[in-house]
Amino acid sequence: MLIQLPSGSPEPQGPQKAEQSSTTFEAGLRRDLASSPIVSYDAMLGGVAKRAIDLTVALVTAPAWLPVMLLAAGVAKLRDRSPVFLSHERVGYGGRSFKCFSLRISPLAKADEIANDPAKAMSRRAKWRGALERLPHLFNVIRGEMALVGPSPLTRAQLEPMKSARRYYLSARPGIVGISTIIGGSGDPSQYKIYAMSWALTTDVLIFWDGLRSIFDRREELWNPSFERAAPGQSTSGIVVRRRSQP
Repeated sequence: MLIQLPSGSPEPQGPQKAEQSSTTFEAGLRRDLASSPIVSYDAMLGGVAKRAIDLTVALVTAPAWLPVMLLAAGVAKLRDRSPVFLSHERVGYGGRSFKCFSLRISPLAKADEIANDPAKAMSRRAKWRGALERLPHLFNVIRGEMALVGPSPLTRAQLEPMKSARRYYLSARPGIVGISTIIGGSGDPSQYKIYAMSWALTTDVLIFWDGLRSIFDRREELWNPSFERAAPGQSTSGIVVRRRSQP
């Protein structure tokens, strides 16, 4: 390691001054490490199996979703000359930043109106619009930056206030179909821990299937899950996800 002294500083002479220099350097190093943000995260949720399924589904279904995406982009471009293909910086697995692709269907003024009106945001047309706007996320899936099912992609500003939940978010790839609608809600950070602790391929399949069904269903919620402590041998995570029927 090369240590460069400030200009004009005399070089340490003898073992005593060398020891003082080493002590000063170690103290500065400890101070720098203490002020640096250190984020821990687990091994990637689902591993190779989840990644293989995501990639296979995205590639096999490409002949279906790619023409639909291009057609929607063409119609949106005819209605409004603003750019229709957008990219936003998001944080993925392990804290890596990536460009999250999306499609803008509505004109900018109308998009703001929909965002400020919860009733319009939950309409069937809004659900279809949201699904079309997320179609470019499939390119992120192919590139390995996102998954079909997982936490909704967050910005670094949204991630900073999170405490212990940050570890669980960073341990999974963000998903096209988010988990916030079925676990806790978009503002509840416990959703990431619950999803990580109770994850299974069958859970992802059910979440994805209900995400598709929600586009055709007028009800706002298809899932109303409960989380119970598992009996011995019932679940390796200690948590059981149960689906409750609609009232």
